[in-house]
Order: sequence, then structure tokens, then C-alpha cells
Amino acid sequence: MFDFLPAAEVMVLRRAPLRQVIAQVRFESQSALGTHQGAARVHEVLVDDYPRMLTEQQQVFTMTSAGGVSTVTHPQFRLTDLEQSWSVVMGSEHVTLETNAYSSWTVLRERLEAALAAVGSITKLRIRERIGLRYVNHVASDANGMLTDRIRPELLGPASEPAWKQGVDTMISQVVATDGTAQLLLRYGLADEQSHGRVGFFIDIDSVDSAPVGFSMSDTMSYFDRLNDVGYRCFCWCVPEAHRKQLTTGDGG
Repeated sequence: MFDFLPAAEVMVLRRAPLRQVIAQVRFESQSALGTHQGAARVHEVLVDDYPRMLTEQQQVFTMTSAGGVSTVTHPQFRLTDLEQSWSVVMGSEHVTLETNAYSSWTVLRERLEAALAAVGSITKLRIRERIGLRYVNHVASDANGMLTDRIRPELLGPASEPAWKQGVDTMISQVVATDGTAQLLLRYGLADEQSHGRVGFFIDIDSVDSAPVGFSMSDTMSYFDRLNDVGYRCFCWCVPEAHRKQLTTGDGG
């Protein structure tokens, strides 16, 4: 999948620049998941990892034939740990796993499979409408405020030039690539926030497939493995190997 992305050696990045990881499966409407009672049954299965259950409102915007916008609000339920570093968010048409404490694909995969299994224990998922995996990264500049050794030059564009760097306030780009029914959305640019007084660069990698297929746990998890491989290879294309090797150590810099 997306074979134009080169193969990359898998490295354990002890200082990975990940800010958030989101994995989602959308499916045909399941009324049980849209109620507090149904969500509570899922919560019972996952309570050891997610002791809190919060109720939220999800707004869905739809364009009308007259050119206006209609808004529908649906309840959704967030199961989360006390630190809110891991969350399972459920609605009548989706299960989403979110974390800002990613350590490895193995850990995230286990939590994702457990969440889907918990949902499957109270309702039968028949159709997978959409599957997606998103990695949001924030790469800090070096001690001199430069990014040229940390980000692929094709992505930096004018921001790689010292004369431009001082005057550029905002730079945001998006690339959409397609491979069969799968899409890779790469969003990148100068980050609004700073880390330790240094400018940063965000790399938002979103791999999705919106083709409806029959739901199978094994097929779904295998597809997530493929999306994870795409996300990692895309990250490695964006960040030079020399800097990735620096991220494998526990040292700052």
C-alpha cells in the first residue's frame, strides 16, 4: 500500500514527537451504543483500563438542498483513565481510541482490539463503513531555532531559508494520495505553539479507507497493521534518518 513510500527500518523512538494518536472504526448505526445503558455495559468490560465514563455531545453538520446547513446532535460516551491519557470514545456509529501517551504499536493495537471486542460483546457489528489511523507529530527545532536537519527540505520550503524564516508566521500544506480505496492525507507546516521557546513543525499523517466491507475482527486488525506501516513509512520520509536516530536516545536536543 502506497509503495512510493520507501521501506524504513523500525526504530524505537524514546523521544517520539507524537502529540496524539487516533484510531477509529465507523460502522452501521448501532442503537445500543447511542444510549447510556449500552455504553455502561461496554464500560463494565473495560473499566480496569478506563475507570471513568463521561457523556459528550457530537454535532453532525449536513448541507441541505437549499444550500444551508443542518445540525444534528448525537450523544457519545468517553471512557478514560484518570490522567485522560487514553480514551475510548463511542457513539452509535463509531468506536475511537485516542491517546497522548503512545509508547508502541503493540500497546495501542492491544487496546484497540480490546475496545472493539468489548463493543462486540453487546452488539453485532456487520459492516465496517470506514477505518482510519492518524498520527499527529510536533517536531521541535534545534537549539538554534532551525529545522533543516530535522525535516525533509521539500516540506520546509521557504521556511528552510534563514531570510524567510524570520518573517514567516504561518505555513500549512496538505497532500492527498490515493491507493485503491485507501487515502493518505499528509498535513504539515509550522506549528503555532512553541516548545521550550523553539518553533516547531507539525506532521499530521492520516490514513483512511472509506470503502464499506463486512466486519471481521481479524481483517480489521490486519488492516490497522497496514495503516500503521503506511504511517510509519510516511513519518520516516518526512524526518531524516539522522534525526530519527537521535530520537531513539533518552537525551534531549
